Amino acid sequence: MAAAPAPPVGRRCRPFPPTKWRRAGFSRCTGRAGSSRCSVQPSSELTQPRGTGRPVWWPAMELGRLEYLQALVTEFQVTDSTEAKEQVLANLANFAYDPSNYEYLRQLQVLDLFLDMLTEDNESLVEFAMGGLCNLCLDKTNKEYILEANGVEPIINCLSSSNEETVVSAVTTLMFLTTPQSRAQTTALPVVECMLRFSLSANTRLSNLASIFLQDYCSPLQVEEARNLSKHTAVGIPLPKD
Repeated sequence: MAAAPAPPVGRRCRPFPPTKWRRAGFSRCTGRAGSSRCSVQPSSELTQPRGTGRPVWWPAMELGRLEYLQALVTEFQVTDSTEAKEQVLANLANFAYDPSNYEYLRQLQVLDLFLDMLTEDNESLVEFAMGGLCNLCLDKTNKEYILEANGVEPIINCLSSSNEETVVSAVTTLMFLTTPQSRAQTTALPVVECMLRFSLSANTRLSNLASIFLQDYCSPLQVEEARNLSKHTAVGIPLPKD
């Protein structure tokens, strides 16, 4: 079967609605609590030297970006406060939406941090980690890293979360991670059966996403096999809470 088309960039997930950012103490796309802009974010008003393609302040800006991300990772590692960990992880997940940060996030092993947090009991940590992976996994290098790190299994486990944001990010991430080599795992029978159940959900957001997964990433034979299995078993991944 031919490889499924890559999802359009427009389907990439921004996992945190404004209410969650306010609760976590951060503004979206920021690097500081309560700030409307990130201190290391490029300004469109600055000019670029002719022929370089880089702003005049590029070295300092890049150094500041790495240092800031390093400070976030260090804070996550040393703090004993659950609330602080949630805030830091949410901020790292937000930075994961910007491709300019990918190299730094890999250097600081943030992808491993996101994967490790998927097995936590704290639903907020799982949500933010899953959202961070969703934001960066469409990148080829990040995708390969997650697949080689056996990240598909914990992502599939997130489909059983009662948190809608976590489930939506998990479904989208499985789409992004599907390759000819990984398809057998990302579209395994339990996953397809789960998507069939999600497609019948009263939650329009979830049902639409599941329908896209079934149509674009699963063969008709897989869908039929999962449908037949569903007729003979009541066991399945529970739907998330609305």
